[in-house]
Amino acid sequence: MHRSSTRRPHSIPLRLLSASLLFTQALFIQALFSQAGAAQSAMVESALSTQEREIVSWVADQEDDMVALLERLTNINTGTLNKAGVAEVVGLLNTELLQLGFDSRTLAGDVIEMPSCPGSEYTIDVADHLLATKSGEGKRMLMIGHVDTVFPVDSPFQTFSRDGDTAYGPGVSDMKGGLVVMLYALKALNHFGELEDKAISILLNSDEEIGSLSSRKYVEQQAALHDFGLVYESSGNNRLTRARKGLGQARFVVNGRASHAGGAHQQGRSAIKELAYKIVQIENMTDYESGVTVNVGVINGGEARNTIAPCAEALVDLRYPEPQQGLDAVKRWEEIFGSVYSYPVDSGELSTNSWTSLHRPPKIPTEESDALLNKTIAIGRLLGQEFTVTDSGGGTDGSLTQAVGLPTLDSLGSDGTGAHSKREQGRISSLVERAQLSVVLIGRLAKQP
Repeated sequence: MHRSSTRRPHSIPLRLLSASLLFTQALFIQALFSQAGAAQSAMVESALSTQEREIVSWVADQEDDMVALLERLTNINTGTLNKAGVAEVVGLLNTELLQLGFDSRTLAGDVIEMPSCPGSEYTIDVADHLLATKSGEGKRMLMIGHVDTVFPVDSPFQTFSRDGDTAYGPGVSDMKGGLVVMLYALKALNHFGELEDKAISILLNSDEEIGSLSSRKYVEQQAALHDFGLVYESSGNNRLTRARKGLGQARFVVNGRASHAGGAHQQGRSAIKELAYKIVQIENMTDYESGVTVNVGVINGGEARNTIAPCAEALVDLRYPEPQQGLDAVKRWEEIFGSVYSYPVDSGELSTNSWTSLHRPPKIPTEESDALLNKTIAIGRLLGQEFTVTDSGGGTDGSLTQAVGLPTLDSLGSDGTGAHSKREQGRISSLVERAQLSVVLIGRLAKQP
């Protein structure tokens, strides 16, 4: 992340440059594999043991309790900026983890300030995150979930409802359903004495929906200490995600000069006009052939209909398949922010302040992550669960863990559709299915040589 202004030189953060070197190595590995087809290679898993069948059967009997917990979590608003709601859910889950024998500690959130027009100060006050750990034998597993949603406290979409096998509500699939799956997989292992000797860490962050801007450092630190990463994002419609695009974002503010729109129009310098010119340049960066997409998703500006706007601002989203494309996009953004399109360039009466972040690297498949994916598919078949494999333009914390070398599977949560909209829904029976999948997967991963 960095700030910039047209009044001083721009620079690309060292973190982005070092990330490029890391990803260049990963791109070579990616070339060894085709797209989703590589993940369809045959893998045979031994039949379920007697104890595995007993654990799976126990999970099947927990559906009512799982739905009750999902309803409770869903009815607590956890929009990223609602610190009280986020803290309530983190506290609820922490209590459950402590009862399972985990040790926990709070990881401090951050206050993130971004450039804004007067009166619309854009400061993100991120709630604290939670790390729960348990020492044990065998492979070390990092399980990740986020408690925040995209729905603010004033959203009309606030409560849980059910119709047969379908649950509706904010976060039922993204990803409170995943939190329920994660917790009940751990409860099942604990019920049969299988959790005591496992080396497992749980990281629950509160800012995933805004790009893990505060929690990224914790995610990357923990990734370096573990052997496998399991992320409980939604599995969509029985889909496992193999590769993901990288994500970036920018916020920029154009400063102009106010003037009367009738009596002194020529004396004004419209920030909205300049913003519009910049938006065209930014949107033209989209290139479907290369896979790069850019979206100006939010704009704001001006003071009154009859006043030349002294300030205007915008939020921009970026998706890119390859690391260098992200760096190139930031460079182009800086060129756009540093240029004036709507008035004489040398007028000195327009300026732009900006903040940019490549907050999600591309998730590039490796031999190890493909092996983890194929193992999960094979275990799913033992349980009667058939998965398809897909690539995605959506980001998760699994992209962060995989980028620093941790083989990661990032779609172990419940099925669902309509995320980030009032149409969000989840398949209730998939809560049990995915918890069953997790208990077998965790048990077998722990025993790998």
